[in-house]
Amino acid sequence: MKRLFAPLYVGLGMVLFLGGCDGDSGTKPPNPKVQMSINAQNLKPLKEGLLYKAWAKVGGVYYGTDAFNVTETGQFLTSGSQFRDKSFVLEADITDAELVLISIEGKTSSATAPSNSVILAADVVGTNATLTTSHTSAMGGNLSSQTGQLTIMTPSDLNTTNEASGVWYVTVSGTTLTKGLSLPTLNNGWAYQGWVEVGGTRLSTGRFTSNTSSDSNVYSFPDGPQFPGEDFLINPPTGVSFPFNLNNAKVSITVEPEPDDTADPSGMVVLTAQLPATVVGGSVHTLVSTESTLPTATILIF
Repeated sequence: MKRLFAPLYVGLGMVLFLGGCDGDSGTKPPNPKVQMSINAQNLKPLKEGLLYKAWAKVGGVYYGTDAFNVTETGQFLTSGSQFRDKSFVLEADITDAELVLISIEGKTSSATAPSNSVILAADVVGTNATLTTSHTSAMGGNLSSQTGQLTIMTPSDLNTTNEASGVWYVTVSGTTLTKGLSLPTLNNGWAYQGWVEVGGTRLSTGRFTSNTSSDSNVYSFPDGPQFPGEDFLINPPTGVSFPFNLNNAKVSITVEPEPDDTADPSGMVVLTAQLPATVVGGSVHTLVSTESTLPTATILIF
């Protein structure tokens, strides 16, 4: 009886051995790539409920990470402000992702698609991607090496004694105003905003989407020039006196999400200028590029 069963054991062992060899020969499907590691530079902390979210687009469908924020030093935080690492597990295989992006999400954002305020995006090559603001799926404009001009004046009234209390992004020739900015048109979900800051007091010159149209007119008369800018003459905020003294003011233009849940600047500065200790009405000042403050990121899918 022992001799009858021995061949059976040998035969069964050969089957198992061959089956094991076949399994080790590479016929098993590869492990799906469901994780994303993000290395970001110059992302700014978001306030008042805004959060970042990264997305992978696969076959026209978006798969998102958990929402996150960052500290001033670039450390990642959960939506509950707890420290976390920079790797995220997604709910789907993103091996064949064709696009990755990072968006700014508000209180009413969708769980299945990014908001219009996509801050960074990139096409995926292999398992890596370098995300920029200029990608067509992000802000969409090349914000590097920009320049501009501003003129100190108050064209919304006829009083010539307060000309040093207004900032307009124009050049002046006689009575003709022409644009002082050549900023690219941004995709939906973004707007420019001008700012002046003196001694810790920060005021907005308004939000705008075009170099040649009026802005949100924060303080001034609604019939000012059809260009971005502001006269700091009427309706001052609490604790500020108008006409506003622009001596030693820092002027900047930032890119802001649209709509925006916070009154604070985003920190994404495109242009800046430093006004002198004594500001003179009619003077022209150059705005210079600060592209080094714009965010970038790299993403690894694994």
